[in-house]
Amino acid sequence: MMQPTLLQSVDLSARKALPAALTLLLMLFALTPTNLPGLSPVMPMFPLMSVYFWSIYRPELLSYGAVFSLGLLEDLLTATPIGSTALVFLVTQWVVLRQQKFFNAKPFVVTWFAFVFVAAGAALIRWIAVGLVEDSGFTPAGPLFASYLITIALYPLVGWLLAKTQAKLMGHL
Repeated sequence: MMQPTLLQSVDLSARKALPAALTLLLMLFALTPTNLPGLSPVMPMFPLMSVYFWSIYRPELLSYGAVFSLGLLEDLLTATPIGSTALVFLVTQWVVLRQQKFFNAKPFVVTWFAFVFVAAGAALIRWIAVGLVEDSGFTPAGPLFASYLITIALYPLVGWLLAKTQAKLMGHL
């Protein structure tokens, strides 16, 4: 059997890194200021959408270590308590991986409906984790709830984009 060329090896490595890279890209997109009055504390949880998606469809390409690192990076970039987002991402990935039989060959509507519950749990875990650690205590739940609603409303679009990316760039992995 022939050894892959250097270019083929680089291509394969890039394809394998795509889920983590897209999650990072979505994280940076979520952190981009909107300059819309009243919407700065209300941002969709784009990285959570990505962790959820890849944990269902390509779990072998998004390791616990990558998810943990992405969560820590988001905590550093958003000045939230270190480990709170990493905890949310890890719990999300763990829950989805434990339910692989449930997600196997299900239509998108089912995975979206499940995301509604996963995102609610993730938002609640993060709110509790931050509230317990922060000196100021728990933040008002209004912005969190608005962020949650925007997140579940945007998941079909983000999921569709991730699915198209997976089909186009990762079909041969």
